[in-house]
Amino acid sequence: MSSQSFHVRRSNVAKLDELSQYNGLRTTRWVQPPQGRSVLEIQTTHRPTALQKIPKDQNLLTPPYHWHWYQDEYFYVKQGRYIFTLEGKDSTVSSSDSQPVHIPARARHTFRVDDTHEGPCEIEFSTDVSPRSSPNDPEAYGPNEKFFRNLYQYLDDCWVQGKSPSPFQLLLLLDAAEVSLALPGPAWIAHPVSYAIGVLVGKWFGGYVLGYKTSYPEYYDKSLHSKKTR
Repeated sequence: MSSQSFHVRRSNVAKLDELSQYNGLRTTRWVQPPQGRSVLEIQTTHRPTALQKIPKDQNLLTPPYHWHWYQDEYFYVKQGRYIFTLEGKDSTVSSSDSQPVHIPARARHTFRVDDTHEGPCEIEFSTDVSPRSSPNDPEAYGPNEKFFRNLYQYLDDCWVQGKSPSPFQLLLLLDAAEVSLALPGPAWIAHPVSYAIGVLVGKWFGGYVLGYKTSYPEYYDKSLHSKKTR
């Protein structure tokens, strides 16, 4: 699929240290992850109450309900409040609460900023290194900076241009990061089905047939983002 036939125009943001979504409502940056982690991301939602004006079906800042194939995930609420959903149960966590919020691998979950909070909210999260990654390249697989940069900027380009995100592109990105959408029902049934959907619809049809990619040079350049520091 050529850039001309891609259904949104891609913004050239690979050189930026920080991405901005929804006209600056949220900013995201990445720093070099500690040993044993594949990513270290810092999100700041500057005006949480502004999200109340965005219909839920148009709010692309909240991750879909999902699960990670191999990696545990760790969240630190640095400022404000966030709402976590873990296996269908909601809990509100503020910066003064015990940290981190630990999400085990394969647990169905999502999180969102508390849009009733007056003032900025900031969260930091990381994931364990994928067992498929080598010790020399711990960011090779799983949720990593490449995945998040491509995902966030693609969604923001869709929002700015008034386009609906392609489910084939989204499923391909998730599959490449060892993530599957979460389906209802017993996990022993839901997990294999959601995994198969990602492979068949995202990786095979979206990638091999439609020509979508897991990364775009306008969104991510490894040579620019391989050695981040705080």
